[in-house]
Amino acid sequence: MHASPSCGERLIRIINEHWIKYVLPVFVFIVLIMISLLLFFLAGYSAYHVMWISHVAFIPAILLMLIAHHWFFVMVLSEVADCIIVTDQRLIQLKIRLLQHDAMVEVAFDKMKTVEASKEGLLQNILNYGTLHFEGAKAAIKLIPHPNSVARDIEQAMGRM
Repeated sequence: MHASPSCGERLIRIINEHWIKYVLPVFVFIVLIMISLLLFFLAGYSAYHVMWISHVAFIPAILLMLIAHHWFFVMVLSEVADCIIVTDQRLIQLKIRLLQHDAMVEVAFDKMKTVEASKEGLLQNILNYGTLHFEGAKAAIKLIPHPNSVARDIEQAMGRM
């Protein structure tokens, strides 16, 4: 049985995933744009010397820039839409990929025994993000900013503190 807002379910917090998830896509985007700009430079440089090289370089350059730009735009819109909702009765993780798929993970507090927060490695400890593990539900949610604080809020909502 799932609680609905009309049954007195109270919102505790809404959490966006940690910003570290953007690092790799931004790096890939920058590399693709740099390759595209190098192809544009080659096309411009060879325009007066060898015309066919100019045409062969210009078309891939414009296609690569167009594809990289659109891929990055869709990826950023998809990543921004992801969120984690904590209420006093459950935790809901929404993952939305535009035009591809939507996923929802719901963990009801009455089905879980404990919640544990973990940060593994130097990067997660420095940037203060980690993973929440739910024992009874056998679920894990990654990229949680300030996972100890979130786990404490969930335990308070479960009435175990």
